Amino acid sequence: MRIPVEVRPDFIEKVARRTDPLGAVEELVWNSLDADATEVHVELELDDFGGVQAVVVRDNGHGIPAATAESAFKGMGGSRKRGAPGTESGRQLHGRHGYGRFRVLALGSTATWTSVSDSPGGRTEVVIRFQHGDSEFDVNERTPAPSKEPGTVVRVTGEAQRKQRLTVERAREELTSRLAMYLSKYPTATVSWCGMVLDPSDAIQGEPFEEELQIDIDTEGPGPLLRIVEWKIKPPRRELLICDAVGVHRVTMLAQIQAPDFYFTAYVLWEKFANLTDHDLLEGEFEHSDSLLGSTVKAARIRLRSYFRDQERERTRKLVQQWIVDGIYPYSGQPSSSVEAAERETFNEVASLVSRQLKGPKPARRTQMVLLREALRRQPTAMPKVLDELFGLSGQQKERLEDLVDRTPLSNLIAANAETVDRIDALNTLRELLFQFDSRYTLREKDQLHRMLEKEPWIFGDEYNHAVSEIGLTKALNRHLPRLEGKTVPQQRVQLHDGTSGRLDLLLSCVSGAGRTKQHLVVELKRPRTVLSETEVAQINGYAFAVTQDERYCHDENTRWEFWLVGNSIEPVVQWQYPDGYVKKDGRVTIRIITWGAIIDACEERLRIQQQRLNYASDQAHSIDYTQRVHADADVVSLLATREDDSA
Repeated sequence: MRIPVEVRPDFIEKVARRTDPLGAVEELVWNSLDADATEVHVELELDDFGGVQAVVVRDNGHGIPAATAESAFKGMGGSRKRGAPGTESGRQLHGRHGYGRFRVLALGSTATWTSVSDSPGGRTEVVIRFQHGDSEFDVNERTPAPSKEPGTVVRVTGEAQRKQRLTVERAREELTSRLAMYLSKYPTATVSWCGMVLDPSDAIQGEPFEEELQIDIDTEGPGPLLRIVEWKIKPPRRELLICDAVGVHRVTMLAQIQAPDFYFTAYVLWEKFANLTDHDLLEGEFEHSDSLLGSTVKAARIRLRSYFRDQERERTRKLVQQWIVDGIYPYSGQPSSSVEAAERETFNEVASLVSRQLKGPKPARRTQMVLLREALRRQPTAMPKVLDELFGLSGQQKERLEDLVDRTPLSNLIAANAETVDRIDALNTLRELLFQFDSRYTLREKDQLHRMLEKEPWIFGDEYNHAVSEIGLTKALNRHLPRLEGKTVPQQRVQLHDGTSGRLDLLLSCVSGAGRTKQHLVVELKRPRTVLSETEVAQINGYAFAVTQDERYCHDENTRWEFWLVGNSIEPVVQWQYPDGYVKKDGRVTIRIITWGAIIDACEERLRIQQQRLNYASDQAHSIDYTQRVHADADVVSLLATREDDSA
């Protein structure tokens, strides 16, 4: 018996990636370039209100041969391009996986391919249609088309989730950066967006930086090449594009580095990434593995950070030299002490931050410089507020100041206020992720929520200063507790009552009472959409029993254990059984059921006085900035950005 494989609509939905309309346009452009097109035109047909009615991509490539139309569209995977050395004209191929055509669903519900091609029987035209909800393509009869030129027109109409994003200027700029390496390699191929030809050379600032990356894996030949292209205009986001050796874009990632006032796109070029796609990535785990891609991305981000730190230092050095030449620099000679050297270092960074706001004739700029120096010397704790009040810092300048806080003596001056602001932004971010409709259903528990909370132990109590996440029960007790308690703990396996091994979501610890009392908090986290039931209560009870009955800790009277079961909501029967939220509370062991709403409310109450004093209120932009800076590895910025776009 032979069982045919069917492609279900839900799988097509996943492949379509409907929240990425620009990626769908890019896929259609690559299909045109793979067909040896020398001209590709992307057009947006707008209605009377400026909405996108249709997306059209037309090219002058060799078209879809009528004889192969059925075989080209009927399968999922098995692309004919996989084994091909290149296009007929010798250009690098992009598509190799055989499912890119389904990406059109990110642009609309109905797609039509009208393609003219040459065949042994003459020039023919074929029309192919695809409708959302179907897993079949309708192919019209091949008709002679002797008077038409070869090429393909793809027209997509109907509703799509994020299609309006294509109307903003940054869409064209982002597509330019993604195609830049290819268009530079093959100048005979042109791509236009709404009548404007994409020209990377017009947008590139200076010469690209190139360097072979050193990774921790034997590459058996040349390693990956890192290319940094700086732009004259700000791109929508700083991207790290994974490409093949020619520069054909395969995978899009965020650069995840701080480089204020630098507009760039980073490319990793390597022949070993020729067959890579976004679908090959493991969710959130590749970067933390020893895989070829993971090691390469890690090395690229490390090099990017060092490169832009050097660029920033060089920029500041040139500014200082110019200030000295102009006679407005408020210091003379060499520093007389290490304290003065540190002061100058801080001053140079701060003055560089606001250099564009230092305007007017030379005496006025000299006065501004002296005032900055005296404010730094006499009222250092007021410096952040002074800078913002005097110069109205932009978002980029504030980002640079935050980086400055980490790298100079100024960090000691604003640490307290910065911590309060960060905590307010962190709570606002958690509220958005846990309770907004879209994010509560897409937020991943292990590699997103756990990773964020590991850096925010204060959420569960100001006394906690150390946390580990997603760790085995045995490893937690054998490795974590001795470090805290300063004693040797016998290495042995810890089991749940049914003989299985447990895994803790979060383990937090602290020491109080002159080191006499140790307290550990085990937090069991559930996804926002999970309603806490008796099943979850039984799970946290199992962990509590296994830990507190372990022979190494059960007789320790100076150790307190708390076990929290945390979720968005609790089933009524559980609330009825434990009206105060406590399953057990005997002075040594506490087992508690609590909602995220209660935890966040308690945190906000603790911060209320400081927040009033600072007169600070977090918003969507603050949450995104904070998450990019602190929790970039958790990859949740896209969830917040999506919410921001929706609200806009």
